[in-house]
Amino acid sequence: MNEIRLAWSIVGRENLVNEPIQGGLWTPDNPEIRKELTIIMESGNEAYGPDTHWIEEREA
Repeated sequence: MNEIRLAWSIVGRENLVNEPIQGGLWTPDNPEIRKELTIIMESGNEAYGPDTHWIEEREA
């Protein structure tokens, strides 16, 4: 089964131990979820700049 997640890295936004915040929860890869994550990714890239948000894939 393949999984996908939205990932991001925004300059100046760090977690409690001063590391860049990257990645969300892994979810099953299906057309509906991929479409929703793509919309969020595109919105994030518009708000924070090109390539700050992307979709990662893995085989689970």
